[in-house]
Amino acid sequence: MRMQYGLGSWLFSNRQSCGLGRLGVVFVLASIAAVLVGWVSSCVRGPEEMSTNTSISATEAGRDWYVSMTGNDSNTGSAGHPWATIQHAAGEVTPGDTVHVAPGLYSSAVKTLGSGMPSARIRFISDVKWGAKLNVTMSYAAWENRGDYVDIEGFDISGDGNLGILNLGSFVRILGNHVHDIPAKCNANGGAGIDHGEYAAHDNDTIGNVVDNIGDVNAACPRVQGIYHANLRGHVWNNIAFNNQGYGIHLWHAPVNVVVANNLVFHNGDGGILVGAGDAPGKVIADGMVVTNNIILENGTWGAGWAIVESGRIGTRNIYANNISWRNRRGIGLENGHDSGTISSDPKLVRYMNDGSGDYHLAAASPAIGAGTQTGAPPIDFDGYVRPQTKLDIGPYQEGSGEPIWPWSY
Repeated sequence: MRMQYGLGSWLFSNRQSCGLGRLGVVFVLASIAAVLVGWVSSCVRGPEEMSTNTSISATEAGRDWYVSMTGNDSNTGSAGHPWATIQHAAGEVTPGDTVHVAPGLYSSAVKTLGSGMPSARIRFISDVKWGAKLNVTMSYAAWENRGDYVDIEGFDISGDGNLGILNLGSFVRILGNHVHDIPAKCNANGGAGIDHGEYAAHDNDTIGNVVDNIGDVNAACPRVQGIYHANLRGHVWNNIAFNNQGYGIHLWHAPVNVVVANNLVFHNGDGGILVGAGDAPGKVIADGMVVTNNIILENGTWGAGWAIVESGRIGTRNIYANNISWRNRRGIGLENGHDSGTISSDPKLVRYMNDGSGDYHLAAASPAIGAGTQTGAPPIDFDGYVRPQTKLDIGPYQEGSGEPIWPWSY
């Protein structure tokens, strides 16, 4: 039996009621992990379309920098003499560098401009998952990234603007963060917890994040989303998105060949998952999507409440398979996509609560156990454990693993 870890006790024991807003190491041989990811990628798209972003490989050695609440930006940035701000560290990093951020409350917005390289990524990591808390005021986005090949890992992010993490780069990975409580004014720009918002960018991943309370879940506004993906390729894997004003996961503008798999999406205002294209940049058709192994329940506090819906300019190669839809206002509404293996029954989570205080692992009798497909599936689960090649589960948690691992390795 696996040990059960309630998201409520882990996530909200020290939760802050701040406003916020739109637009573990896996202990396996790297070769095994690489095979897993390569297999998944090959199932999703042909070799000519594969993203190099999914490969699990060692980053070329760079420097380690340190940030602490007790630091000073005039220090050297070493473990013994850390800097005080993430922003200062962002101005010092070069390809291959890692910025380690100690637990504490950081109040300054962050803008990261530097780019890494395919084998030498730039990495910002909260060494204790959600221990480094970025609570930002007077800023439209709490964290804006414009660099390529950048990782943002394990931060607790909130604020009083419209966006939690805004990414405008390519080959960027948003991993294991908790983005929450952003008011996100309902205006023309809208808001999101995590937003891959540059239409010309590509190959961005959103993996294992918890995104909640973006906007007001009870107020009608179609412009504020939990996770927003607006560009070519990428993976939306193992996320938990709930109590967001619009959709939990929303693909729009220029998404093509995007994978949305093994997420848990519940109690969002407008609906669960939307796949579509329209508006700027124009002429993009949302095609080649893979939407598999998701649990979508109880969506539509004010909106249509689709579990999954296609909208706008839609292609004919979208795949929807082995998803669980339960107690949404509406089920799955597709224009051109193909739906198979949908389960319309209670997913039987250990303790479902729609405010995030529950335990969202799978109970022993869950129909999600062993009912997933390998198509599009991530190589690990939310807790950081390798998923099997057979009897894959639906949702972010694979039944039978142990205590959560941090950090992960991709």
